[in-house]
Amino acid sequence: MKIRQIEIFRAVMAGGSTTAGAVTLGLSQSAVSRQLTQLEEELGFELFERSNGRLLPRPEAFALMDEVGELASLVARLKRYTEDLRAGTVGQRFLKVAVPHSFIATVMPEVIETYLAERHDASIELIGGHYDAIEQMVLARVADLGFVSLPPRNKGFEAREIVHSESVCIMPAGHPLADRPNLTPRDLSGHHLIMLGGERPARLAFERQLRRAGVFPIVRIEVHSVEATCGLVARGLGVAVVPELIAGLYRHLPIAQRPFSPCIHGAYGIVTLKGAPLSRSAEAFTEILKSRLEAQGST
Repeated sequence: MKIRQIEIFRAVMAGGSTTAGAVTLGLSQSAVSRQLTQLEEELGFELFERSNGRLLPRPEAFALMDEVGELASLVARLKRYTEDLRAGTVGQRFLKVAVPHSFIATVMPEVIETYLAERHDASIELIGGHYDAIEQMVLARVADLGFVSLPPRNKGFEAREIVHSESVCIMPAGHPLADRPNLTPRDLSGHHLIMLGGERPARLAFERQLRRAGVFPIVRIEVHSVEATCGLVARGLGVAVVPELIAGLYRHLPIAQRPFSPCIHGAYGIVTLKGAPLSRSAEAFTEILKSRLEAQGST
């Protein structure tokens, strides 16, 4: 007995004829008749009396109808479940995501709104931290995926780049450096510099540029957050070189930003544990985040 045969049997019982059953299921009348005959042959008895082109249900048909009702409901649930699997709404309805603090109140509300609008039974946990902390969260399985600068410091990750950004120099509004159209390492000589902590590629590239230019900046503050850096700059505590992608999130602060050369290119993306492929839910979340950041970069 095949599931399709059961569906056809129920449609014929409900419609009263093979023609009505065919219309219900979107099949030809001959296909319905053939499947119905095969079902009777497998069962070893007839389900219908055939008289003048009409089908009259036998007592066995009514008895079978009572039994297959529960099976049909189970099949319907299985179909819905497989559709959920295909859509990525099963298995990781609860998604744990780690992102920089600077994203929490700026980028993520729109991303999460879009993600949840497409997945009504999904939920998400959002965790903030600096890049090193985010890597540790993913390694410890506190987060399913994390957004970091690439390449990651740890080797146990699958990494997917989703956005590029060049660095810019930010300074308090009205600062003398804001009068210049673009800035170089030599322009920073004699100014208080706020440095982003961590041995990340962009930080190391910036330090190399300073050494080559013979510039030894006055570093009084070192932080691990671009959000904090922008806030400190806005308070007049120094200037900084930060990713344009994130600096652009804080245009509402009293800071100015200018192009910085030579360009310092940064790559950013999603890390997950090596050997643990993204679920469909995580894939969808990553694409939504990518679209949001690409839109941010084009403004």
